[in-house]
Amino acid sequence: MTPRVSRTGPRIAVRAVRALAAVLLAMCWAALPGAGPAHAEDPVNLAGSGLITDRAHALGARAPEVAAALDRLHEDRLVQLFAVYVDDFSGRTAQDWADTTAQLNGLGRDDVLLAVATGSRQYAYSVDQAFRLSDQTLGQVARESVEPALRRGDWAGATVGAAEGLDAALAEPARHDGPASASDYVLPVGILAVAGVLAGYAYARRKRRATTRTTPASAQGAGAQGGGRDTGSPQDIAPDGLAALAAEADRTLVATDEAIRTSDEELGFAVAQFGNEAARPFAKAVTYARSELATAFRLRQQLDDDPPPEGLALPQGPAPPDEPELPEEGAAARRRMLEEIVSRCAAAGRRLDAESEAFDALRGLERDTPKALETVETAFRTLAGRTAAADSTLTALRQRYAESATAPVADHVEEAKERLIAATAALNAARQALDGDDRGEAAAQVRAAEGAVAHAAALVDAIDRRGRELAEAEKLLPEAVASATDAGNRAAGAARVGAAAPRSRRTADSPAPDPVDLRSRVAAAETALLGVGRARAAGPYDPLDALRRLGEAEASLDEALADMGAQEHKNSAQRTRTLLERTTLTTRATIAAADDRITEHRDAVGSPARTRLAEARRHLAQSEETAGPDAPGALVEVRRADTLARQALALADADVHAYDHDPQTSGAIGNPNGPGGVSGAEDLPGRGELSGPGDLPAQGEEP
Repeated sequence: MTPRVSRTGPRIAVRAVRALAAVLLAMCWAALPGAGPAHAEDPVNLAGSGLITDRAHALGARAPEVAAALDRLHEDRLVQLFAVYVDDFSGRTAQDWADTTAQLNGLGRDDVLLAVATGSRQYAYSVDQAFRLSDQTLGQVARESVEPALRRGDWAGATVGAAEGLDAALAEPARHDGPASASDYVLPVGILAVAGVLAGYAYARRKRRATTRTTPASAQGAGAQGGGRDTGSPQDIAPDGLAALAAEADRTLVATDEAIRTSDEELGFAVAQFGNEAARPFAKAVTYARSELATAFRLRQQLDDDPPPEGLALPQGPAPPDEPELPEEGAAARRRMLEEIVSRCAAAGRRLDAESEAFDALRGLERDTPKALETVETAFRTLAGRTAAADSTLTALRQRYAESATAPVADHVEEAKERLIAATAALNAARQALDGDDRGEAAAQVRAAEGAVAHAAALVDAIDRRGRELAEAEKLLPEAVASATDAGNRAAGAARVGAAAPRSRRTADSPAPDPVDLRSRVAAAETALLGVGRARAAGPYDPLDALRRLGEAEASLDEALADMGAQEHKNSAQRTRTLLERTTLTTRATIAAADDRITEHRDAVGSPARTRLAEARRHLAQSEETAGPDAPGALVEVRRADTLARQALALADADVHAYDHDPQTSGAIGNPNGPGGVSGAEDLPGRGELSGPGDLPAQGEEP
């Protein structure tokens, strides 16, 4: 019987490399004879059967003993262990069967699934990516607590052993993931062949994406273009046609965003290898593509925020029955804007594709693979040490600040380790390919290693950046408290003056503040100050959140006091600049967190989150450009950027949650149940090339 372990988060993302040793060590069980004829079982629905599903009738009278062990584990460690016994895994691999069952039943981060096929003598267990124990510890639990019972045919004892082993491991902090070291990512020679299989799969998937890039069917079939064709009269535009065009635009936005992200990574590798001058033409291409995409995102945000000038635009699909029909002129305007989005994305893709061959010739990985491999290995060794340091940094941040403060980077160390493990497999496979004089395969594995190392570096960088952001916010907080308190006192005084002032003294040139509105804003500011004070006094808190809350309260008060006298206006100028600096800090932190979330879950996040992130960046850039001559205007821009960034983060989280709990998203890119989802992985460009998202229709010529 061959045991398999998977850590999933979406539950199809198997952390196979770390578990390989445990898999190989336990293969002796597979040599035992079967227990009789097997009956094929599809992945099961666990609803109604509780923690135990025994379709193989393996437990018999010992079912209460197993149930008691599972209950103890849940009571002691708040972990649910689901035990499933079947005769056979219906032709699937054990791991695929376990992961699919976990997916179908929406198991979460504190759930473990143990699946045992008594007839075919196979088993597997599946956990969430965020589960508290490392793969090494889980493998040890399997070897010491599960497999001995399985070898004896003690089916009940296997689950009892799993529950007791997990309970003991969770009780020992030392058994959790510890700081990483370079040796953690060195694969034993005995499992290089398996690692090569995994790396080969990654390469095949990369090649398949690169060679099967296609325009979404709706674009190809309809010939959707931004221009050069009759847009049709308003009466020709059906609501469902607009909905299809909107879906096409959202898919194209996601695909183009992915293409530019990938090309940007490749550009970074080229700059590191050959310098800025050699990579300049390609940098221009990426810059142009990014500008076109930014314009497309702005149009998409405009459609969400503002109706076309001729009438109201539908946010998604046809209007509900109780809403008025979309005016014909509005439908035409919306169609033109959606077509322009597709056109801009296509222009970005063509510009990248135009440089693809020259870029590949510059990098010449097949020509100079040994040197490129040496460069990646050096970066890998450096990053392995940085990952261990980042683990310590994150631990210190968790001890100092509230959970919400470190939430955006909570999984980054674990994710960085996974990227380094993938890099280890690719590097070993590249060395093997070189030894066999297969330069093409070696170059492909070097590309895979480069991508994995780059992603790990970005995750580690994010932890360091978060630490700096929190420290800076903590430093600025006392000043923010004093400033918000002062603004509240001034506003309260103004409210009293306004309430007492005779109406005859209130003129257009010297308006008195609305006392009711001011009192409401003062109360909100006092609530914010009280909340921040309590959080600081209670222990670890989130200084970025505190700084944002105080900044919002102060900005609200300043808005209400904007029409006060000349001296007050003069004094407020410096306060506005100081508030702008603090708000810019929190906004940049939110934008970075949203970008990290999208980068970490690129397969799950659709167009709405990406659109708002792009717009947040645009408003932040406008704020930085106008901060000198117009601080009040810059403050408005940066506050808008912060709002959009928080929306982007919330939308990304919602996409990831939907992806994790929707069994239909296996292998899909984006959320197919919402706007912006991409129908399949093959619609995206392959990693390891400078290229656009495919043969997308477009309008006009790019420079």
